[in-house]
Amino acid sequence: MFNKAYDEELDELLHDSMKLKTVFPRVPKIGYFKHFDFEENDYQNFNIKKSTVQALITVLKEYDKTSIGKISLEKKVHIFLWLLTSDSSYREVGLLFGLSKSAISHIFHEISTLIANLRYNYITWPSVEEQHLTRIKVNSRYKFPNCVGFIDTCRLNVGSKRKMKENLDKVLLQAVCNESLMFIDIYIGPVGQMKKNKVFKESSLAHELKNFVDFEDHILGASEYKLKKNLITPFSSEELLTSEEMKFNEVHWKAYSYIGLAFELLKERFKRLKHIDIVNYEDINTLICSACVMHNFVLLHEGCSEIKEEIIVCDDGVTIDTNIVKTAIEKRQFLCNYINYIHLENLPLNPTPNDLM
Repeated sequence: MFNKAYDEELDELLHDSMKLKTVFPRVPKIGYFKHFDFEENDYQNFNIKKSTVQALITVLKEYDKTSIGKISLEKKVHIFLWLLTSDSSYREVGLLFGLSKSAISHIFHEISTLIANLRYNYITWPSVEEQHLTRIKVNSRYKFPNCVGFIDTCRLNVGSKRKMKENLDKVLLQAVCNESLMFIDIYIGPVGQMKKNKVFKESSLAHELKNFVDFEDHILGASEYKLKKNLITPFSSEELLTSEEMKFNEVHWKAYSYIGLAFELLKERFKRLKHIDIVNYEDINTLICSACVMHNFVLLHEGCSEIKEEIIVCDDGVTIDTNIVKTAIEKRQFLCNYINYIHLENLPLNPTPNDLM
């Protein structure tokens, strides 16, 4: 069935070579991978190493129960990655791999679902020990103490390109990353909800954050989020800020840049996310989730060249006395005082709580 559909599409296109060049400017050659002869250079299209792709196939073999027929799991994974890492259409990729458009669509959804189902294997909240390591690295690099993660949202276009050329729907992908740009929590908001804080309130993280993070620790968020004991935001620019508050915002902004880098890396590698040409919300959710899992999977196997390993010059954060600091506002002020204190010359990195109140 698939070969017949492929031959019909190919015969139609070969009658007009100019049309072929226009419709398929990005593919190497029609039918190039029909017999699945992937070479080392072909993996450059994925921006993923061959060894990482092979590792993914090995993992998926434990869960895949459908690749028993003509199409191997290896071929399905390569089809999935070709689509995820490019803006090629199902038709283009079908002709490239010698399959029908409908077969390509089915394979893409199948592998996307398989990978999305591994979400909690690869996107997990860090242990206390892992949080401590993040604290050390962030404090050493930016002098922002007790930080264990960074939260923000990424706006993604969704819906049919053909039916919604001007007024595209959008979803917000909420994610928390660590200092390695690995996602440690994700949530996909409903279509059309564009307010970060509302998406946060709808997520399970809003209710679980206090259980995930000790009082002394926190994640950093943008000013659109509501200040919480474990979610520290900048001082509002709508008010007249003191020099100390501006210094706090400056250091906060520098440390907070991790999440922006994570989203940038996600969208640059997986170009399908620039416009998700899908209407069904569950399928949208599945695709975004699978891309986030792949983001972490690649980082686990290849690391991240965007983040430079630096020598750790300070090994811990600051102790916060809960008898003195009780509210989110008090905690942010305490951190503000600490940051300004340690940025003065020739002062110790471990002031007493009374020094900072």
